[in-house]
Amino acid sequence: MKSEIREDYLRIFVPLCAANFCLFFSIVMCTYTASEYGHDTFWNLKFPNRTASNSTDKSLCDTNTSSQGYKDEQIVQKTVARWNVYISIAQGVPLVLSSVIFSPLSDSIGRRPFLFLGSFGAGIKQLLMTLAIVFQWNVYLFIPFTLIEGLCGSWVAQLAVAMSVVSDLTTAGKSRSYLIAVFSFVFGVGFSLGTFVSGYVVMLLGYDYSMAVSSGMSAVAFIIAYFIPETISVQQRQSSRFSCMGNFKNILRFYLKNDPDDLSSTRWKYNTAILSFIFIMMSKLGIFAVETFYLLNSPFCFNPETISIFETAKTCLSEIIILVGIRLMQQYLPDETIALFGTISSIGYCVLFGMASSNIYLYIGAAVGTMGMSSIPMIRGVMSKMTPPHKQGTLFGSLAIVENICNLTGSVLGGAIYSETVSFYRGTVYLVFAGFAFLALILLIFLMKDSRRVYIQKENTIKCTTN
Repeated sequence: MKSEIREDYLRIFVPLCAANFCLFFSIVMCTYTASEYGHDTFWNLKFPNRTASNSTDKSLCDTNTSSQGYKDEQIVQKTVARWNVYISIAQGVPLVLSSVIFSPLSDSIGRRPFLFLGSFGAGIKQLLMTLAIVFQWNVYLFIPFTLIEGLCGSWVAQLAVAMSVVSDLTTAGKSRSYLIAVFSFVFGVGFSLGTFVSGYVVMLLGYDYSMAVSSGMSAVAFIIAYFIPETISVQQRQSSRFSCMGNFKNILRFYLKNDPDDLSSTRWKYNTAILSFIFIMMSKLGIFAVETFYLLNSPFCFNPETISIFETAKTCLSEIIILVGIRLMQQYLPDETIALFGTISSIGYCVLFGMASSNIYLYIGAAVGTMGMSSIPMIRGVMSKMTPPHKQGTLFGSLAIVENICNLTGSVLGGAIYSETVSFYRGTVYLVFAGFAFLALILLIFLMKDSRRVYIQKENTIKCTTN
């Protein structure tokens, strides 16, 4: 394993993990705070005489479906879901451009300059949202504030550049897949703690302090990025010329033409992997966009504190099991098979949440879905191993574009489905995205079979050589 990793990798990998830990902590804390603040604000706007809506420590929903309170909650749920759709569009549309440019451009001018942009944009957005909460500006101003984050690449471009750094530290092999999994674990822990802290800060201090803390964590991420060394040599940068149109053609070439320099990296593998990645990311990001509203709604009626505890426990359990499980499974299984098991776990999670009629379904669903996120780093690793070193930035740039499109369409689709179906079957959105995960499962079966075929061919070649 050591021969596959640069000797000084810890000097780069540790601050990279720390910066992305802080960034994801910040982003998820901002997301939950903004969602809960929006839900509370629309209660006040729609029903200003309802005194309970002014409190952050109470659930506003009513489990009695025939009551006026229940009907009022469905009106608020529809409104806040549509508002969240507009925010998703404001973030996602400019991210299309930044995804095309930032990660591939890092092949030409270096990774380091782009490791600052995501935290800078997130910090500015969160600072403006803090001011909006303190001075009670119009809640729809959150939309242009989010546009700023999108122009700076947000977490999508930041993650693509960070993954390119990880690929710079390793050669193609299981070490790269595992290092990607470790990196995913670290920012996943940041995601979990951001979720946990947001609920308690909102409960104890209010929305303004919670948003201010998220802005501060973005600033910390920006500072830590200063200590990440450059991973691309001057010679490598000089040999990689960037052109926006040329880069776009290079991205398309991954999925349209076979690489003459590497006959094993066939287009059907790239296309199958990217399609499975799309369906999984659409499912994950679409659910993430509405899960807070889902838990706030009847029959669960979670408050911000309960949401933070539940989501943190769910995510931490998942990240720990994935980190340990991937390391153990890699000794016996190829990455494609691990991704397959992760997708099955995701399907179970979506189905149980979609059918949930009480909290026990949520707890069982969270346990069943613990391996769900493992499919994402595994697919990244599979695609990275098929790609030569000088094209890693372009590859992860293509994944950033796809991730951004999934973030935009998944969030918009999830919000739209939820807003239109919440009044008659609130779990519809989970069942729809379970179907997306099932499509990914079918595609991963083809990759798994091909992986097995290649393995058998190698074994036979070794036997023939030995004999």
